[in-house]
Order: sequence, then C-alpha cells, then structure tokens
Amino acid sequence: MTMADVTLTITQPANGAGLIGPVTLVGSAVGNTAGLFFKWFSSLNSAATEAKPEINPLDHSLAVLSHAIPVLGEFGSHALVLAATDREGIDLASVKAITRSASAGGAPPAAPTPCVVHQLAGAQFLNPASDGLNLSKASATIDFLAPGAWLKPGPANTWVANTDYQALNGVLLSLRLEPDGPADAAHSADIALNLPALPFFRQNDKTWLRKTGPLPVNLGTGAYRLLLKASAGGQTVTVTRHITLSA
Repeated sequence: MTMADVTLTITQPANGAGLIGPVTLVGSAVGNTAGLFFKWFSSLNSAATEAKPEINPLDHSLAVLSHAIPVLGEFGSHALVLAATDREGIDLASVKAITRSASAGGAPPAAPTPCVVHQLAGAQFLNPASDGLNLSKASATIDFLAPGAWLKPGPANTWVANTDYQALNGVLLSLRLEPDGPADAAHSADIALNLPALPFFRQNDKTWLRKTGPLPVNLGTGAYRLLLKASAGGQTVTVTRHITLSA
C-alpha cells in the first residue's frame, strides 16, 4: 500500500469542538482524487457494523467531503477520521488490494493532526429518574450517564475502566443545586466531579456514574433544581430535575 497522491484535511468540526446538535463534517482533498472512495469514521459511532463501520455507508463519493448529519453518534468524545482509498470495500481482500490511500484526523498522540470532538447531546440522569422526587441533603445518591466508552469488558463477564477512552475524554460533568425560584446564590452550590474517581455500574446497556454523600451545608430545603452540566469546547448542555431537597 502506498500513500495516495492526495492530501486530506478535516476542516470542520475543529479539533476540540463541543457539539450540541446537527453537524456538517467538512474535509478537503488536494491532489489527484480520481478513483478514490471517501469515508468518515468515528470512534463512538453507535450505528457502526462490522460490514459498514463508516458514518457515511451509502455514499463514498467526493461529495461526502461535506457530509451533514443530525447528530454525531453517542454522548462523549469522538476521534474523527477522514479516509480515502482506491478500494471501496473493507473486507480483507479489498484492504489487501489497496494501492493508494490517505487519511486525516484520529486521536493523539499517534495522529499528527488529531481531530477529537465532544458530543454533549445525550447527557442524562438515571437517578433522580423524574421531576418531583426527594433528595436527601444528608445522604444523596445521584446517578448520571458516563461519557463515551467509559468501560470495557473485563474478565469473567465483568466491566473495567477503559483507560484509553478516559484519557481521550474531554467532556466535563458537574452538578449544581439551586432553589427552584428566584436566584439565591447563598443557598445554591456547584459540585465539581472527578469522573475517574466515581463508582460506576452498568444498567440498560449503558454505563452510569454515581455521586453519593452529604450535599453542601449551605443548601436549604424544599423545591430545588438539580442541574447536570456537560461541557467541552466552549459549549454546555444542561439537564434539569425539579426535586424536593430534604434534610
């Protein structure tokens, strides 16, 4: 296999971008594009199959250098790759027959020009499961979705920390509690979260993180808003639960 006489670049989204809605993947190809097939890949493409792992399974033409999608896969940090090859298939025989190829993006440190972006849509609570529930100041339990491939299968049907993904992850999660009414800074609190230090568990084929223990002492009781904030690349998505805070 040799490098194609073409240079690929991912121009959108930018490395480090935070995404909250529809996105257009944009790349450029400089050089001889004749006979090449173009594919976008994401490390968190939940729709990927063994036969069709690419984001654009139906069109591999030059036109997909601008490829609009309603949402980029699942919640978490995605390593994006734009690839071009002179064989369209990904079966072993096709891969062995490739003579021209080029790529752009990927994850650091291997990728010289990485493209890691952060999908914030999809942040969610598991517990409290709905509005109107009680949360104890003295002993709270709050469960929320972990970003990306936080875990990986371990021995004997267990799950263990996926340290490769956790090193890549750029989604920051935090909690905030504030009275469910006029602004009241004296009785509000932000709770920073050290995600790798939190206990995790699997439920509904997803990985959840758990924050337990007493809540900040300055909080009052009664009607409160519990906010889960997912942030990256200058963007923030906020999920809200309206709860009753008790002693």
